[in-house]
Amino acid sequence: MPQASDELRELWGGGVGEEKAINYLESKGYILTRNCLWKLPNKNHKITQEEYTALCFLIDEWDFGGIEKEKE
Repeated sequence: MPQASDELRELWGGGVGEEKAINYLESKGYILTRNCLWKLPNKNHKITQEEYTALCFLIDEWDFGGIEKEKE
């Protein structure tokens, strides 16, 4: 069930869809996996505040899984 805040909905899609947040993250080099997890652009990547809010929106509103853990 969607649970994103009104603020996140306003920033990343107006509550209508997830395309804006997905397109933004992909433009920054993130890769969406089949498990609805995101691979960071590189292992040393520091997540910005804007990237974080896009990720939070997708997790809260659309049940995306977050960041994929690095394999050792």
